[in-house]
Amino acid sequence: MQSAETAITLASISKSYRLYKRNSDRIKETFHPFRKQYHKPFLALEDVSFSIEKGESVGIIGRNGSGKSTLLQILCGVLQPTSGELQVNGRISALLELGAGFNPEFTGRENVYLNAAILGFTAKETDERFPRIADFADIGEFIDRPVKTYSSGMYVRLAFATAISVEPEILIIDEALAVGDIFFQQKCIQHMKKVMQASTILLVSHDMHTITNMCNRVIVLDEGRVVFSGQPSEGVSKYTKLVHSTIERDRKRLSVHQALPEKVVAGVKRVVADFDAWISIDEEDIGGVREIKIVRASVTKDGIGLTTVKKGESITVRMIVQSIKEKDSIIFGYTIKDRVGNAIFGENSLCLDNAVFSLAEGYSLVSYHFVWPEVYPETYTLTLGIGEGTDPLVHLVQCWAHNIVSFAAITPGVSVHGMFNNPLEKVAISPLKTDSPA
Repeated sequence: MQSAETAITLASISKSYRLYKRNSDRIKETFHPFRKQYHKPFLALEDVSFSIEKGESVGIIGRNGSGKSTLLQILCGVLQPTSGELQVNGRISALLELGAGFNPEFTGRENVYLNAAILGFTAKETDERFPRIADFADIGEFIDRPVKTYSSGMYVRLAFATAISVEPEILIIDEALAVGDIFFQQKCIQHMKKVMQASTILLVSHDMHTITNMCNRVIVLDEGRVVFSGQPSEGVSKYTKLVHSTIERDRKRLSVHQALPEKVVAGVKRVVADFDAWISIDEEDIGGVREIKIVRASVTKDGIGLTTVKKGESITVRMIVQSIKEKDSIIFGYTIKDRVGNAIFGENSLCLDNAVFSLAEGYSLVSYHFVWPEVYPETYTLTLGIGEGTDPLVHLVQCWAHNIVSFAAITPGVSVHGMFNNPLEKVAISPLKTDSPA
């Protein structure tokens, strides 16, 4: 039984679809005298159970295809589950596909009244709400022009303003906060925080910063099942590991590994236990003169592949480097980039007291460490670099291995504008013996 304090209860909800290769197979299956099955069953959701208390703000996250959209459609009553029981205690409003019901030939004002009528409001009630809707959308005189003349930004602003005009007990949001420009997004977030004080919120987003800041609980879906329910930071960590495992699996399946001499592989495995899990760096992923190339790399934290990181934790970078001849004045470095490609921080080995490094002809094992600083919690990528020279700003770029791994910072931090330096530590170089260095 659902208590008075519970807004949503799902008990063993499953949703199955029948997948047919051809439309004619549906007819064949329907009329086949021996009930031959022509379809392949697909479970979009499998035995999903959880409850949400009134006033909770719950984030639902998961990889693409994990069942998030199917779950939301069941909660909104758009879809019926194949099995299981759903109980909802309160009026639901959903921000799913913004502006899906807009008529492009109607003006903005006419579309507001049309959508309000669909939501169950009378004309009088819409009259009372309209000034607030127009003020929130802030599109000026375009409110009385046909929607087909709107820019995409104006379209979603009006759609969002119309959708939030409802005062729901349960609000379901699917990626609807990333609309308009940054100023409108801030307005949306501020409004949602006000709504949270009086409503139950269910938020689906791929923006982990929004999830951790707006939710007090996170549910992680994977392949149609609930694999985690708990604290947002732990949920984001779980989600990131799932995404990372998929990326690594795809990378190992698709990448063409550069062949290493057997003696080099044997030499590395004598000192590196996890070498089979190292990332192969493809030619298309590197730039520079390439007299020195990064062939394989490993990025770990406490000996485990890097998926999440917190302030103060040490990250270890190891590389197999190939040099076509003996080289002096070698510089090793790294750069951390955010999800849109901005360089956030990094450093190179010229920051060290013993900044002069050499590479022997052939293959070498290179390693160093750096400590994760206080930065904004989001997804980052790591780029590795090797240069030749003595000036940190003016030197020959031998190799850049771009975005070789992605991971998430999961603790609160500060937003950084521009690049800053974060020193690397303890560069170690070990030549690897082989009969064929080139």
